[in-house]
Amino acid sequence: MDSDELHKWLIQSFGQEGGEMAWKQFSSLPDSIKDELLSGSQPLPDPGEMRKVFSAFKAAGESGGKGEGGPVNRPLAGEMALRTADEKHFTNSISALQFDRLSQALSSANLWLDSATSTLPLPDKTRILTPRQWTEGAVGAWCSLVSPLAKKTTDTISSFFREQGGLEGLAGVFAGPIPIPLPAGVTPDPQALLENAVKTNFAVQLGEAIGQMSPLTLSSFDYGIRTAGGKAGALIPENLDTFAKDAQLPEEEVYSFYALREMAYARLYNSAPWIEGQIAALVYAYSRGFELDTSETEEDLREADFMNPDGMAHLISFSSLKAKDSEAQRKAREDLQRLLTLAESWVDCVTWRAGSAFISKISQLREMMRRRRAEGEMTGKPLARLMGLGLEPKDIRETSSKWDRLSGNVEERDRLWSHPRLLSKVDGKGEEEGGNDWDGDLSSFLED
Repeated sequence: MDSDELHKWLIQSFGQEGGEMAWKQFSSLPDSIKDELLSGSQPLPDPGEMRKVFSAFKAAGESGGKGEGGPVNRPLAGEMALRTADEKHFTNSISALQFDRLSQALSSANLWLDSATSTLPLPDKTRILTPRQWTEGAVGAWCSLVSPLAKKTTDTISSFFREQGGLEGLAGVFAGPIPIPLPAGVTPDPQALLENAVKTNFAVQLGEAIGQMSPLTLSSFDYGIRTAGGKAGALIPENLDTFAKDAQLPEEEVYSFYALREMAYARLYNSAPWIEGQIAALVYAYSRGFELDTSETEEDLREADFMNPDGMAHLISFSSLKAKDSEAQRKAREDLQRLLTLAESWVDCVTWRAGSAFISKISQLREMMRRRRAEGEMTGKPLARLMGLGLEPKDIRETSSKWDRLSGNVEERDRLWSHPRLLSKVDGKGEEEGGNDWDGDLSSFLED
């Protein structure tokens, strides 16, 4: 590598102003050190990755690293989500034909559901969104849900690095022989830089996960939580059209099927508002017992190349972190998986009963839904990465059959959602069997 190549790399990585600043610092070094660095055999990091690191720290610095005072830097997560989503080359528009077809599908779905469930339709309208609009709305939903995990993860990792003496190594990323310019607003204090790095990395990865979900998401409730669009949820025609084309199915059938699913979810969550509160409480219960498994991380820390941002990114990556799977965490994860399975299987049952007379391909669409879950598309990447959470198609199929057997009396079946303890009548997993104490989880979450 010659000096011209390094100069070009610095500008590509940090922009004209930042690159020239770093080049000036490099040029001021003694010739012997400059020659040694230029003759090194280790390749420089990819400029694209460096731009990502630099822009992330810049955004974190501009917001004080706090992201509106919460444990997740929402502006940064949103920026990374939209940047990742835009790389998917969406048209990000809704045609008049798409809008009219989906509006008709939603109107019909409301009527069909009246015969399959006693839950009431919502006064709100299901929204019709572009993938970008879904991404913008989903950032707030995911940030709110994973905030307890973000806080505990940041506190745990920061404490671990302080104990292991990793502060000097982190500072070395920005003060090495080839200096990386420290963005304005980011303090050079090692401890503050560490906390900023962890929060920044968390926000970047969360945002990227949301952005990666954007081409796969067909509706607001795809992941069992309301991600965008208000109480009545939302549908994404651009993604529905792509799904219909890939599956070689008529668009109107796909529209009708997902309109039914979205409205069934909206009716269920509106009639049993405790569900969403319980989901948040169980994520909180999981995060409360979070402990970092440092057995492998200590070795990684000793071997990390702090001059390479990828080394630090790996150490504070929530996809590579290993948590100690305590009994409390295992129970919270299992309880959350059970609740999401019960909701998804109820929606599956109701959708089938409401649409089987009107949607000729409903069996094929139903099976494709289960296959998407089996392939991991719909487990919700943030929760899957952070909690190891995933819904099993076999469990959904079996529980849906149980809901179906209870459908002789629709009002009695739906009344089981009036209180968490009644759900043991569906899957037999009640408190009397040492199962869920959902009342206690929710109370603890609200009182904390």
